[in-house]
Amino acid sequence: MEILQDEFYQKLKEITDLSCKINNNDMDKILIMMKDHVEEITERYHAHDDHYSIETADLIVLCFELLLANGKNIDEVFNRCLPRFDTKLKQLAREVD
Repeated sequence: MEILQDEFYQKLKEITDLSCKINNNDMDKILIMMKDHVEEITERYHAHDDHYSIETADLIVLCFELLLANGKNIDEVFNRCLPRFDTKLKQLAREVD
């Protein structure tokens, strides 16, 4: 399964390269931004502020940046991740029944 279309991947790679340059490859800065975005998403979501969706997309970009900056292949990561989610959710669903 291909997760990202080529044009999106290329833009994401460009953003990641710029971010790494600006942040001197300090991954802790990305992690802090991720944490800040989670807090903002939570606040906006609970306030019924639809801007939470844009902040959620920002968080997704930051997550992709972290992976790409560390040489991870997005398709490989998601092809490992999605089956894990599927298995865990199916197990939890069985426990609820």
